[in-house]
Amino acid sequence: METSNVLQFIDQCIMQLKRKGAVGVEQYEEKLKNNVKNVEILHDLLFEGRAALLFLNNGFKVTLRDSPDLKVELDNEVVYAEVKHFREKEQDRIDEKAMSETRGLLVPIGDTTATEGSAVCEQIVEVAIRKADQYMMNAPNILIIESSSDSTSLTLSSAAHEYNDRARKTNDPRLRRLNALMLVNACSTEFERSGPWNIEFCILDHFDTPISKKLIFALFDIRYQDPRTGAF
Repeated sequence: METSNVLQFIDQCIMQLKRKGAVGVEQYEEKLKNNVKNVEILHDLLFEGRAALLFLNNGFKVTLRDSPDLKVELDNEVVYAEVKHFREKEQDRIDEKAMSETRGLLVPIGDTTATEGSAVCEQIVEVAIRKADQYMMNAPNILIIESSSDSTSLTLSSAAHEYNDRARKTNDPRLRRLNALMLVNACSTEFERSGPWNIEFCILDHFDTPISKKLIFALFDIRYQDPRTGAF
């Protein structure tokens, strides 16, 4: 994509955020434009805006920040969100090829152990631990995985279980700053009677600052984000 087109796309994203009432948009815009020539980093940063739009479209107030990435508010109750983009993986391309060659037969997919040395749920846990210093102290925090990989689908429960185990065994106080995990699958949608869904949400077991029941219910109710929202 040419630089002029990238800048036009950034302007469209910024316009959406401003129209929805996001705060801190000017600093976020500057961060995007400083990375126009680094497509991969720019793509990752755009997912912060995508996550902000997810909350804005569901009735929350959002402030875009440096660290954690988002301050999310609902009726004066606050939770901070750190955003991580999982890019498309080599395993996705392997799985796609395997499915195209089996003429509709079921094949095992999503196992990144051979290509990356660890399962996706373990990768989510490592990210959650690595970002521990970025979580806000004395406040509830969530980690949002914005995923462009089909390999992440239905992995969040396993990741939450593993994170709980690590937090309990290591007794690292930084790990107790994190209250919940959220996974937004940008490339896959499931369907149920209540409608489409591509978002998973898991509350963790060990945290120092509780998150209110009102916020928990509101976050659980976020079930779907249009894959085209903020798409680059």
